[in-house]
Amino acid sequence: MMSWKRWTVGDWMGAVVFALLLGVRLAQVTAGSWMAFPLAVQSGLAAFLFLTRRAETAAAPLNRKLTAWLAAVLPFGLQPAPHENGWLVISFAGVVVSLWGLASLGRSFGIAPADRGLVVSGAYRFIRHPMYAGELLSFAGLTLSNPTLWNGILWIVLVFVFVLRMGWEERILDGYAGYGQRVRWRLLPGIW
Repeated sequence: MMSWKRWTVGDWMGAVVFALLLGVRLAQVTAGSWMAFPLAVQSGLAAFLFLTRRAETAAAPLNRKLTAWLAAVLPFGLQPAPHENGWLVISFAGVVVSLWGLASLGRSFGIAPADRGLVVSGAYRFIRHPMYAGELLSFAGLTLSNPTLWNGILWIVLVFVFVLRMGWEERILDGYAGYGQRVRWRLLPGIW
């Protein structure tokens, strides 16, 4: 049983942010958006995991924490097509992959790079960063649904920041070198 003293301000803030996002997603579901359902599940699970996650044994410096949170907020700047189209199926698939990664990560979940224990099961048996793979696929689907210059630039920025985050996480996680030898692909099976 966890004590109240174990929770940090970061745990509470993350839980509140994702709980509020859960409320927004549930409102979208009740308004008829099928795409919002897995996003609601993802937000609810993330809020729960912020309050049940393991304590970190190593953490990134403040600038990397802020960059990670910026990467979590940037996707809200993507502008989907005004009407649902076929590209959103790709986005939906990405959300499902990301949700599988989140469920696999479990109590080791966090936004900022930290060592809360190396996860090697579930989605992490196949690729080293399944949440990022799913999120980038989802963002690509949104970008392709409305291929504007703004969306293209924002997607490229997101890819760049996610690659930075992957490197930071790989360096901070104890035992990652061995895991990286067992699981070959970082993000795209067969490619990278």
